[in-house]
Amino acid sequence: MRRYFRNTIFVVTSVLFYLLWNSGGEEVYAKFLKEGVQHFTTKISAIETVYLKQEETKDKIIICFKYPDRTTKMTLDYCMPIVLLFAWQFSLLFDSRITKKTALKFFAINFLIVFILQFLFPLLLFDISNSKVKSVGLYIGFQIFGFIIFFLILKDSILIRLKAQQQKYNSVEN
Repeated sequence: MRRYFRNTIFVVTSVLFYLLWNSGGEEVYAKFLKEGVQHFTTKISAIETVYLKQEETKDKIIICFKYPDRTTKMTLDYCMPIVLLFAWQFSLLFDSRITKKTALKFFAINFLIVFILQFLFPLLLFDISNSKVKSVGLYIGFQIFGFIIFFLILKDSILIRLKAQQQKYNSVEN
């Protein structure tokens, strides 16, 4: 019954975090991501500066990467799977098989993995217009973050199940 409770929390918080994302959360995360790109990615790439721009026609936030010869723009749609990660991590706080400390440790590790990959992602944009292979890589990259989140959720589930089985085995042994 408790697992159903955690799953219900996951579904409800997914919807709530999605609504939060659409009502300003995207902009907050965009600023957070911009700072990561500005402080790290610009030092290892040809990106000179990064800035945010509001696209009025589609009501989207655009992150712009200024190269020496051009500016490349990208929507933050590739970041939206973070909503699922936040909902999953929140639901783990209600999982009775693990402690809150373990749930927070899972969150720190998972968020760090995804955030680092997301602020390194603009490196794919370099010289994108001159290469079909890179444009395919960019398209795949847009999709890959959903899969990364899925595999992180799968990893957490397996680790939780293994830990619960080990605890059960240890309690039977004693």
